[in-house]
Amino acid sequence: MIITKTTSRREQLRAARRRSSRRSALILMLAGLGLVAGAAWALSGPAPATVSGRAKLGSPMPSFALRDLSGRAVSLSELAGQVVLVNGWATWCPPCRAEMPALHAFYQAHQAEGFTLLAVNAGEEQAAVSQFIDELGFTFPVLLDPGVRVLNGLGIDAFPTSILVGRDGLVKQIHIGYYAAEDLAAEVLPLLR
Repeated sequence: MIITKTTSRREQLRAARRRSSRRSALILMLAGLGLVAGAAWALSGPAPATVSGRAKLGSPMPSFALRDLSGRAVSLSELAGQVVLVNGWATWCPPCRAEMPALHAFYQAHQAEGFTLLAVNAGEEQAAVSQFIDELGFTFPVLLDPGVRVLNGLGIDAFPTSILVGRDGLVKQIHIGYYAAEDLAAEVLPLLR
């Protein structure tokens, strides 16, 4: 004969309530974590990738806002009064890679004079772009354009393409292709004086 401990119906109901209570607490905790994760994702996600129009020589540069590699929103309007070179590029683009050292050297030499380079990446993953920039030691601002909506909105559909904006906010140059150091000096230096 086997002797088993019998539990009363009341004890069985208490145990079931405790299990149900723990299950409910776990569900609430998971739901809370989901809300927190969703809010964090929304705040760190890309800035609205809108642009107010195509870039045209002699016209005001269309405004836009994108996130940099650290997730901070950067707006072109923040840079009013500076000479800004908006450079559309991608890691898979050989001429883009080839021009980066000259762009970086020019940026470092002239940023104190009010020159800013915004390297806008064409739709690549943040991790790949960060790795590329870190490996080469570039320090200029890099913005991410998921879906390439801003670059396409500006009229950039070939890489590299750079748009030079004067201190007055007007488009001074649209440079399609490799930007050589001598071209940078010839086109940007007069705007810095």
